[in-house]
Amino acid sequence: MKTIIYLVMSSMMFAPFAYAALAPNEGISGNVTFLIGMTANSSNLDVGQSAEQTQTDLFSSGTTEASGMAAVLGSLQYTFGELKDKQFFLGTSRDDIITGTLAFEIGYRQQLKSGMIVDFSILPTLISGEVWDDPYALDAKRKETDLTGNVIRMQLSRIMGSNFHLDMAVGESDVKHEKTGLKGLNLTDEERALMTRERNYFYLKTGYQYLLKNRAGLLTPSANVFSSNSEGDALSFISFGAEISLANKIENHGFALTVSTAKRDYDEKNPIFNEVREDKDYGVFVAYEYTDILGYQNWSLVSLLGAKTVKSNIDYYDSSQYLISLGLNYKF
Repeated sequence: MKTIIYLVMSSMMFAPFAYAALAPNEGISGNVTFLIGMTANSSNLDVGQSAEQTQTDLFSSGTTEASGMAAVLGSLQYTFGELKDKQFFLGTSRDDIITGTLAFEIGYRQQLKSGMIVDFSILPTLISGEVWDDPYALDAKRKETDLTGNVIRMQLSRIMGSNFHLDMAVGESDVKHEKTGLKGLNLTDEERALMTRERNYFYLKTGYQYLLKNRAGLLTPSANVFSSNSEGDALSFISFGAEISLANKIENHGFALTVSTAKRDYDEKNPIFNEVREDKDYGVFVAYEYTDILGYQNWSLVSLLGAKTVKSNIDYYDSSQYLISLGLNYKF
């Protein structure tokens, strides 16, 4: 599943407990965020890298490419029902923000009598984007092509009234013009088949929220498993990961820290590098929010610093991503 820009969107992520209902009032609510910042990416697979590469490039990590960023983002909810226990929603998922995931989501949320909250949603943009038609091309320029796909997601929060939560997703993706191995590598048809990127995904994450003593913060450890069943067996993998988040709010200041790690093991030998790929991921994200700017209760200042590193046994797949952002958030 492709990496998404890491952003902070809402003061809800610093609140130790949500409302007893899904929202304080019936009707429409939401937020809009105006952001500026900078990102940097060193992945050889990113379309921000040079379209041309040499044989030497295949055995080294990519160069760091930095760029500016400006965005207007938001979310919208419609809450209804006598107990304010039903909700349609669309936009960016607030539950994912601390961990750095951002994608457009549309779905329905229901709170049960036990207090458990059930979400069903689709995420049409999480996987979709631009990729190289042949990421490993040597004697011709790499060209951009579309990666398309969809994700269906179900989340269970406050399971049976507890602080446990569960997040499950399935998805599929396909590359419009799949030309891996056609430009200079002289792979056989069998070897090319091992690198075909059409795939299905499965993701499962579970965690528990602890309220620290003296309201010192909300601590959320979690574990996850992520599998990719690709048409090309050299790209199929299973990943096991863990993360821990700490969030707190002191007067107008909100802070959140998330640290994550994961290990991916691939199924078959990569015919280009003659090794079975193994990756280790490390990430850290620090979010800050200052609410009620100049006495305006619906406005807040938001900022996020983020970094993610992938270390692979194949140097070509080493990568790093960095983000610094600053913005204003308006709640309504």
